[in-house]
This record gives sequence, C-alpha cells and structure tokens, in this order.
Amino acid sequence: MDKPAQQSNGGQILAAVLIGTIGSGLLFSASLAVPLIGFISAFLAPVPLGLTRIKGGRGAAIFSVLLTTLLIAIVFSPPIAAWYIVQCGMIGLILPELALKGLSPSRSILWTTAATVTLTGLLVTVYAISNNVNPQLFAQKEIADGMSQTIKLYEQQSGLSTQDLEIFRHGMQQVGQFMTRTYPALATINLGIISSICLLFFRQMALRWSLETNQAAFKEFMAPALLIWLLIAAGFAMLAPTTLITTPALNILAILAVVYFAQGLAVLLTFCERTSFSSTMKIALTILLVTQPYLNVVIAVIGIFDYWGEFRTPRTKQEENL
Repeated sequence: MDKPAQQSNGGQILAAVLIGTIGSGLLFSASLAVPLIGFISAFLAPVPLGLTRIKGGRGAAIFSVLLTTLLIAIVFSPPIAAWYIVQCGMIGLILPELALKGLSPSRSILWTTAATVTLTGLLVTVYAISNNVNPQLFAQKEIADGMSQTIKLYEQQSGLSTQDLEIFRHGMQQVGQFMTRTYPALATINLGIISSICLLFFRQMALRWSLETNQAAFKEFMAPALLIWLLIAAGFAMLAPTTLITTPALNILAILAVVYFAQGLAVLLTFCERTSFSSTMKIALTILLVTQPYLNVVIAVIGIFDYWGEFRTPRTKQEENL
C-alpha cells in the first residue's frame, strides 16, 4: 500500500520541480530577451519557486533553483546565472521559508532583501578580484552605455525638435549621474520590490493550499522606530564636503525614502478603509500617485511623522466606526 503513495509523492515532487524550473527560467529569460514584457517578468520570476516549495517541499525548491541556474549558465553565461541566483533563486528560496515560519510580511521582506544584497556584494567582490575590475568604474560604464543607447533610440523615433532633444539629453545625463551615485540603493530597492511581489503571490498560494502564513495587512506596516535616527544622521551627513560621506548618505536616504513612502501609504490606506466609500478613495489615491509624482514626497513625510502623530490610532469611538 505504501508503494503507490511513494510513486504518487515522487510524481508530485517531479512536477513541482518542473514548475519551478520552467516557470522561473522562462520568466527570467524573458526579462533578458523581451524588452517590454521582460521588465514585468523580471519581478515575477521567483514566484513559480514558491509554488514548487508548496507542492514539492524545500528540497524540490532547492533542486529547481540549482537546475535552473545550470540551464541559464549553459544557454546564456555563468555571470547571468549568478545574476539569476541573486535576483530570483535566493528570493524564491528564502521568502517562502520565512513566510511559513510565521514572520510578519515586513520582516520577511527585510531579511530576504538583506540576504540577497549580502550575496550580491560577495559575488561582485569575487568577480572584481578575479577579473581585476573596479566595480565603481564598471557600474559607471554600464550606466553611461545604457543612457547613451536610450538617448540614441529616442532621438531616432521621437521626432522632437533640436531644442527639445537637447533638453531630453541633458535630463538623461542628470539621471545617469544620479544612478551612478545611487546604484547600490537602486539595486537594493529593486530586490525589495521583487521580494514584496513574491510574498504577495506566495501568501495567496499558501491560502489556497491551506498553509498558515502571517496574513498581516499592508495597512499595518510600520518601519522600526530606530530607522528614524539613521534617517536624521544620513540627512546631516549630506552636508559633509566630501563625496566619501555624501554618497553613502545619499544611498541610505534613497532606501529609507522608499521605506517611509510605504509607511505613509499604509497610513493613507487606513484612512481610506475607515470611510464608507473606501474603494473609491483607493482608486482616487492610485490616480493621484500616477499623475502627480511629487505627491510621493508628501506620502513619505506622512510616513516619517506617523511615529509622533500616530495617525492610524482612532482618536474616538466615532472615528473608529467612521
């Protein structure tokens, strides 16, 4: 009686491995080969590994990551395979484990992002030493090449006047300079976003398969209180006369700006849900965020002052039931 059960279990594990390998591998490959669709698929590439973890277990997920890494190394190159490990493999392995252990969504995202950033740093260091490459100069060259290609492509297809093209070129150069200074922060933010999307899908899959995870709502998100002192210290460090201090400070500020934007957004969502027309309020908020980018700064400020204002705490019984 045990043999058929074992065969069935073996078949389920094999199917789970194939789901993770094919799904994650194709989504990651699309991010390299298909410009527009690839931008979206890059954020979804770790998601199939979460389903592999649910249907096949931890071992199946690990084997799926290793097999996908090997295939990407063969089809593309070993450096791209290492990129897959960082951007997809680690997230697809760590995040489901933390979620199944009952960690809060914010902690799961924090520890997953910290682990992937640490691994990225180690791989970049090994690559730089083994190939005698300066990581800073390499990043500057890659960013400059990317900006140049974007400018040339836009010049060929935009049909703008010479003056407008000059303004666009100047703006892209400024963006390139900013990215050159903040690429560590941008990479960290990117990994955090991928982790957040992966967790969102994994929690839904876990509910479908009756697995327990921490289902805390996003509106409850609050960054650790000690981060406010890091924000203050980084702000004052920007006044230093040397880039050796201002550049790390700028990267810290960029990361914390995203964190406090998320906290401010959680505050606004709480207000929306306290009204009798919360869906309409959320749609209006989404439209404002898309059409008024400067509103993001206001939301981040709300997130910062949430510590002192305690905006999400109902002031009266009437407000609680509004």
